[in-house]
Amino acid sequence: MRRLALAALSLAFLATACQPAITELTEEQKAEIAAEVSAINAVYWDAWRAADFDRGMSYFHNSPETVWGYAGNLDMGWDAIYAAYSPLFGAIASQAVTITESRTTVVARDVVCINEVGSTVPTDTAGVAGPEMNFALLTVWVRRGGEWKVLFGHESTPVPESM
Repeated sequence: MRRLALAALSLAFLATACQPAITELTEEQKAEIAAEVSAINAVYWDAWRAADFDRGMSYFHNSPETVWGYAGNLDMGWDAIYAAYSPLFGAIASQAVTITESRTTVVARDVVCINEVGSTVPTDTAGVAGPEMNFALLTVWVRRGGEWKVLFGHESTPVPESM
């Protein structure tokens, strides 16, 4: 009898262990993840509004895998992104950033894409504002080690009609 019970228990364990993992998220789980990442994204934008480049970059994975696309270039790795963009922020005191359209898509438990359309007006350290620049932005937030950070991004700006 003991062997029969042990065999039945073993079969029940194997049947449970061999089931495929449930990977599909419920709408409630997606909404919870989207809200969490959207809240982090809002604080991310606060850093860029303050033209705090180091704080803004702290929202990116400090990794050679991190990629940023802009103006026909791909900057590969956190160090390359930092080197390419930090000089641009030396003379900027703040930015008025307006997001006019935003969509957050939960791709997987640890991957979220945020697509945004907006505009920014930088103010330099002398207090001169402008010009306004429109943009479309895609950021891919990935959770690693319990932290959500940008791993991939692409920003585009409209080409002036005179070109």
